[in-house]
Amino acid sequence: MNLHPYRGITASFATKHEKQIFVAPYFAALEISLTVPDIDTDVLGTFSGEVARQGTPKEVALKKARMGMEAAGLQHGIASEGSIGPDPIIPFMNSDIEWMVWVDTERGIEIVEFHRSLDIVAAQAVLEGSEDIEAFLKRADFPNHGLIVRAEKGDEIFKGIRDRKALEGALNALSASKKIIVESDLRSHQSPSRQKNIAAVAKKLVSRLSTLCHQCQSPGWGEVGNLYGLECSECRNFMDRAVRGKVLGCTTCDYREELLSERKFVEPAECEICNP
Repeated sequence: MNLHPYRGITASFATKHEKQIFVAPYFAALEISLTVPDIDTDVLGTFSGEVARQGTPKEVALKKARMGMEAAGLQHGIASEGSIGPDPIIPFMNSDIEWMVWVDTERGIEIVEFHRSLDIVAAQAVLEGSEDIEAFLKRADFPNHGLIVRAEKGDEIFKGIRDRKALEGALNALSASKKIIVESDLRSHQSPSRQKNIAAVAKKLVSRLSTLCHQCQSPGWGEVGNLYGLECSECRNFMDRAVRGKVLGCTTCDYREELLSERKFVEPAECEICNP
């Protein structure tokens, strides 16, 4: 039996905020070791807004992975990028969409996985005086989750606040400001709820890497698209956008397989005719 082609390799993980701690065990299951290059990933964007992200999360993650590979002098690299805000499906709730990429320049492979979760602590309060913030701190899961404190106007910012003394010090330092913003620090090492989501996408990516193409034996066999089109069970109208299955494929060759879901019809509640 042939060994998996990635067993025993070392890959760079471009991260500034300790993501390797909760991601490495998943890659270790495939005997992939991680090394963290000495690079500043904040140049590609920050959650606190000092540096605007240029491009989509997927594009930034790929740039980050290649930066790490170049710095480490390796042919394999990993990086992740998160997007936290109003959920695209349930807009009145916050969600965390985490993207993780694998780049293999030896085989010319790029694999992208993502994980969407509503389980994320992302709170914000705007203080205009000495009002009580206990309710906010409970909502923000402080001090389990870190906080950022900044003036609404100005460049002064305090990050990684995890205790009362640091919080009081930041608020006192900004007391001359008319409005002070206190919000969740969404960097991975300050957000346990985000850490769980990054770990979840790492697990998906490793599962994908572990699976070889049925035809060419290249790593990364998995979902590459959807199959669309189902009838409504009530009116029999055809819904073009209804997902009826998945397309599985290889990242190297053109081999594809279709996997139909168990769902045969669209329910009337999802039908554009029955429920316009």
